Amino acid sequence: MPSLSAKYLVVRRDATIPKWPAFVLGARDPAAPAALRAYAKAAREMGMEEEYVQNVISMADEFDQYRAAEGAGDPDNPPLQRFDDVAVIEAMRGEPGSITVHTDSFNAVKGFDSNVRRRL
Repeated sequence: MPSLSAKYLVVRRDATIPKWPAFVLGARDPAAPAALRAYAKAAREMGMEEEYVQNVISMADEFDQYRAAEGAGDPDNPPLQRFDDVAVIEAMRGEPGSITVHTDSFNAVKGFDSNVRRRL
C-alpha cells in the first residue's frame, strides 16, 4: 500500500492499487527524461521488447517537448499546500471506497514556479 507521505496515489485502469512501491515522474520534472532514457537502456539490456523500449524513449522525448513549451517544474521544493481528499487518503490506507477525480487546472502556477516570468 502507498505510504500516507506519498505525493501520488497510483491506480490501475481496473481501479486496483498496486501493493508495491511506485514512483511517479512528470513531464515538468527536468530530471524525468534522463530517468526514462536510463530505464529504456536498462530495459533493452534486460531483453525487454524493443517496441516497449521505444515507447519509453518516445515518452522521454514527449517530456522534453512539453517542458520546452510549458516550462520546467521544481520537484525538489517543499510540497504544495493542498487539502487532502478524505476518500483518497482512505484508499491509500487500503480501505475500499470510491473516489472522484477531477482535472487539475492546466499548468496553473502553484507555489514557487521558477519559469513564471518566462511565461508572462
